[in-house]
Order: sequence, then C-alpha cells, then structure tokens
Amino acid sequence: METLYTSRLHGFPNLTGVHYAGSAAPEEGVLSLVVVLTTSVSLVALVFAFITYSLFSDLRNLMGTTLMTLLATTFMAQLIYVVGVGGVHDPGMCLAISHSLQFLHLCLLCWLLVLCKDTLANLTTDSPVPATMTRRQMCLKFALVSLWAWGGPAVQVALSYYTGSRHPLPSMFKTNCWFIEKKLYLLFYGFPAMVLLCTCACLMVRARVRLTYSLSLETRPKHRAKLSKAKKIQVGLCSKLTFTLLTMDICGLAFVLTGHNVAWIGYNVIHSVQGLVMALCATCHSQVLSVYTRRHRRRRSSTRLLSKTSSLENLDWSPLPSTV
Repeated sequence: METLYTSRLHGFPNLTGVHYAGSAAPEEGVLSLVVVLTTSVSLVALVFAFITYSLFSDLRNLMGTTLMTLLATTFMAQLIYVVGVGGVHDPGMCLAISHSLQFLHLCLLCWLLVLCKDTLANLTTDSPVPATMTRRQMCLKFALVSLWAWGGPAVQVALSYYTGSRHPLPSMFKTNCWFIEKKLYLLFYGFPAMVLLCTCACLMVRARVRLTYSLSLETRPKHRAKLSKAKKIQVGLCSKLTFTLLTMDICGLAFVLTGHNVAWIGYNVIHSVQGLVMALCATCHSQVLSVYTRRHRRRRSSTRLLSKTSSLENLDWSPLPSTV
C-alpha cells in the first residue's frame, strides 16, 4: 500500500502532522486510495454518460451539444488530474499540469454558464423540449459560443504563464501540481471562476423564479404537469452542476489562502467525484434510467400476469413449434 498509493503520490501532504519513518500515515493512505478509486470510477461514468446522452437525447439544440462538450471537458480534466496524482517530479511537467487544469476548469465553467443561460432562455417557451434551430443557425451559434468558451480561458492561461515567466514567484510545487502560484491563482483563476460561478447561481435563481411564475399562469393541468416535469429537470441539472463546481472551487480557494488540510482533503475528494456526479446528472437528464426501469417493470408485470392466468390461449405455444 505504501509503495503503490502513498510513496508515489506527489500531491498529498502528510495529513496527520506526524512524520513516519518506516510507513506512511494511515489517513494519507486512505485519502490516496479514495481519490484514485473515485477518479477512476468518474472516468468510466463520464464515458457511459457521454454514450447514453448521445443515444437518448436530442443534439439538434444548443443545450444538448453544450452538455456533451461539458462532459468531454470534465473527462479531460479528470484525466489530467489522475496524471498529477501519479507523482510528477519534473518542474516543467508540473507547470504544464497546473496550467492545463486551470485551462480546463475555466472552460468547464464557461460551458456551464452557456448551459445555464440557455436553460433560462428556454423557460420563456411553452414547449417542454428546447427549440430546434436550423443547421446553419446551430453551427453559427455554436461557433460563437465555442470561441468564447475556449478562447477566453486560453487568454487567461497565456497571461498567467507570461506573468509567471516574467516575474518569478515562490513555487507551490513542493505541495502539489494542481495549483499555480498563489498570486497567479487568485488573479487568473480564483477571481474569474468566482465571477462565472456567481453568475451561474444568479441565473439559476432567476430560472427558479421564472419557472414558478410561468407554471402559475398555465391553466391546463396536464400541460402544466408535463411542462413542470421537463423544466424542473433542466433547471435541476444546471443547479446541481453549479453547486458541485462551486463547492470544489471554494475548497480549492480556501486551501490556497490558508493551506489547511481540511480544505485540501475536501478539494481532492470533490474533484475526484465531480465526474461521477456530473455523469449521474446528465444520465438522469436524458432519463435513460427511467427508460430501462419502465421496460423492466413492463416485462415483470407481463410475466406475472402470464403465470397467474388460467386461459388456454395464453398457455398455448406462441408461435407454434415447427413440426417434422
């Protein structure tokens, strides 16, 4: 255990405050094991969610395409996070990992903001599904959104790297490879991330208020129930994703500012399970689990009725066996 999960983990400090000569700290080994296993499960869950959402959801609208891009960005962030967990002793590689995670996390927040904005705009329609655009409109809008969601973080990371190379600052790589230097982190990641997340939270509050108001104006009970179910799933998806990323970034910001082990443990645990949480949210949003559940219940009910029946028609061979 000590050679596989603890002695090679460059990113985990001694969590007990006691230096062990012959063995690693038990708490450190447990944390390392939890992070490695949950990150691996998150990667598998993201692949499953990516496949199921592409099969069971409509990708002809911006919301579906944005969510697919969000899952792909999360997968890349989790993958680079695993590379850092394995232990990086080269300063150049450590710098590349920290800037790559900074870029992917900012891209993740930008795509989340696009998803929240599109969800709020979709609440103005009376249809339970997002409006379908033409192919040309879809390509143009997605190109503009991609330019902002990928280009903005790229500019931030470039400025961060340029500032760090021109004015060398004390390194934090002695602790881990997931954070850049403190001042650079606060200026080029912490502040933009909090602005994006607070904007997402405000959009979700507005979405909740608008949804409640629009449902109160609906006079048809069946249409109101159908509309309420569809819209609440969309708003709930963005709210859960915003809460998960906000909690993770608050823990990371607290660790950079204070250096407390509690914030460090919280950041690593939430980062390792964020892929799993986002995969579950996306899978529930596409309602693939309910499809399989209804099919299984229908099969069980038909089997139960057939076993209890006394009709000769249901007991006959259907279809008839082939005779020789």
